[in-house]
Amino acid sequence: MDANSQLTGEPLTLSRVGTGSEDVVTPAAPGRGPELLAALRTVADLLDEVPGAVHQLGTEQEDELVAVLLRLHGRSAQVATLVAADAVDRGVVSPSDAATTSHWITGHLTAQAAHGQGGGVLVEPRTIRAMAAVADACQHRKNTVITQALRQGTCSVESARTALTQADKIAPVIPTADRDEILGWYLQIDPGLGCAGLTLLTRRILARFAPDQLSREDEKLERVETLSWGTTPTGMTRVVAELAPANAAILKDAITATSAPKPAKPTNDSQEPVRDERSPGKRRVDALMDLVGAGARAATGEGVQAAAATVLLTMNLETLTHGSDGATTTTGDVLDAGAARRLACAADLIPAVLGGPSAPLDVGRRQRLATKAIRAAVILRDRGCTFPGCDRPPGFCEIHHLTPWWAGGHTSVINSALLCSRHHHTVHRQGYMAEVRPDGVHWDLTPGRMPGHHAAAA
Repeated sequence: MDANSQLTGEPLTLSRVGTGSEDVVTPAAPGRGPELLAALRTVADLLDEVPGAVHQLGTEQEDELVAVLLRLHGRSAQVATLVAADAVDRGVVSPSDAATTSHWITGHLTAQAAHGQGGGVLVEPRTIRAMAAVADACQHRKNTVITQALRQGTCSVESARTALTQADKIAPVIPTADRDEILGWYLQIDPGLGCAGLTLLTRRILARFAPDQLSREDEKLERVETLSWGTTPTGMTRVVAELAPANAAILKDAITATSAPKPAKPTNDSQEPVRDERSPGKRRVDALMDLVGAGARAATGEGVQAAAATVLLTMNLETLTHGSDGATTTTGDVLDAGAARRLACAADLIPAVLGGPSAPLDVGRRQRLATKAIRAAVILRDRGCTFPGCDRPPGFCEIHHLTPWWAGGHTSVINSALLCSRHHHTVHRQGYMAEVRPDGVHWDLTPGRMPGHHAAAA
């Protein structure tokens, strides 16, 4: 498999990635160990002197210094992981007071601080956890490819850990590929793409070979989404959100659509437009606040209820109607078929449905969305989320097509029902159906009844 091509959406091709003579480890010359340790102590001491000498360097020397320091930073983490792996292999960690390899590594930071060498304490706990996890994994022959990559300095510790985790997800999906081959796919990816690139490759493979598994995993992610905030030392509030792929795609597309630079209009015809001097980050914040404000006004009845975010998905017709493979957003996110169908139902989606050799069959059809009049009528009838036992008010709800739009369902009051975001997810994941009766919306909670759901049912 050409791993980098998978990140651009090109067809999957599988190829063997083996280990050759270049993977043979050449040990240091006899007696070099103590000499190397002494030299590294000197390097560590020299690093403490560098901040006071930076002003003595010219521009080119300063550039070279940064390059050397970055190499030391990444390489030291790789080597420390290999040393930890050797300690585990020798049996040094097991009889120590450390409960885990991570605890053993952390103990060395504590010892440094006790001797007045506090610089090492700045290592992030998550980095230590990654080092420990990879060190433990290096004990198994099945992970030799990762060990060799660390020795050669061709992958970061974080990438190694991600590759190990993702390989466990892929191995059952492609049983004809051995573990060395799978790990090799991940190690081929451009290191500049980082862990995000490795995870994206996994999603593309699952979307192609195991769409049901991708759907189940995304459903689990949706259940553990989080949003939190805290105050920074400067008095700002830092908002941290962890979103499942589908919700992340909606948020990113909604913000991107309204965060472009907006030059001010000139005061007269002879002047050029005034440049928008806001930073990209500030423009995204302003776009988010505009969306939050519009949503709040709509929820309180002070504004017009807007459609969901506009999302451009690329999928084939089989994906939309039967749930095979997955869909790709303009930002490169890979969504499972269930999420794609839910967006086709709720979002102000512009679907680029492809047939044959990527020929567009249908682009647009915004008229399938509920009009203001239809939404008002549905709100008056349903008065909130119609899912059994839910009491979410209309301002928190979306219009759901009871007979899906892609299955021929019409946009009408009789074919619409209010669902909160959570239960809208649930209905599409489980394939539930409902009908409108004189006394309201009645749900049939039999899984798999929704057209097209059978191919992607959990």
